[in-house]
Amino acid sequence: MFMLSVSVVSASVPSYVTDGSGLYTSNSAQVVAVNDSADIAVVYLDNGLDAGLDIGMTASVYRGSEKIGSVILVATEQYQSVAVILDLKAKQVIQAGDYVQLNTFRNS
Repeated sequence: MFMLSVSVVSASVPSYVTDGSGLYTSNSAQVVAVNDSADIAVVYLDNGLDAGLDIGMTASVYRGSEKIGSVILVATEQYQSVAVILDLKAKQVIQAGDYVQLNTFRNS
């Protein structure tokens, strides 16, 4: 005589499934603050390695759908990063609420 044993396995659902963020990184971040001293302008971002941002990457800065400048990432952590402003359109200033999108390309 055979005896059948059944066990129940419980697993947690990953956050990217329940929060709608998806499996792939966003490659973007929102500007949290800007420190514009006489020497250098630094932009603080609300995403980091978790969103695919890493040191040395460049990103375009947008206000709405208008591109207003570009930055280069100089420090990244899991959930935040810091960038230095490379260039800006005339009479534009990066401010909290603007967002950055990594400059990516396909090699195919």
